[in-house]
Amino acid sequence: MEGRDAVLAISQRWWDEIWRDGNLDAVDELFTDPLVRHTGGGTHRDGRAAFKTRVSEFQRVLSRAETTIDDRVVAGDTVWTRATSKGLNRETGERSTVTWLLIQRIQDGRIAEHWVGTFPGIDWND
Repeated sequence: MEGRDAVLAISQRWWDEIWRDGNLDAVDELFTDPLVRHTGGGTHRDGRAAFKTRVSEFQRVLSRAETTIDDRVVAGDTVWTRATSKGLNRETGERSTVTWLLIQRIQDGRIAEHWVGTFPGIDWND
């Protein structure tokens, strides 16, 4: 099991390098292959290339997103994060808000499981 600081640092790199900076090459370093991804649509085992495509599609729709980490809890090898992203929705041309609930399980220095729920149009900080 990784230490608390190491687990938190790996999760933070997801937000900084991949989500904020758009550095999809960091997926190769930060995620296992395959990654077990849990969403409202079910459980998926994605290779890194497929996960990069999925992230790229989301970033394309919510352009220039500014993300705030609203709350974070580390429990053992798992990081629970609630965050809010605001950016330009390229499909509507309007400024959009998306609230996230993201859980990441870290194994051997990589994100091995990823639970995500996104709530478009919801801002729990208002």
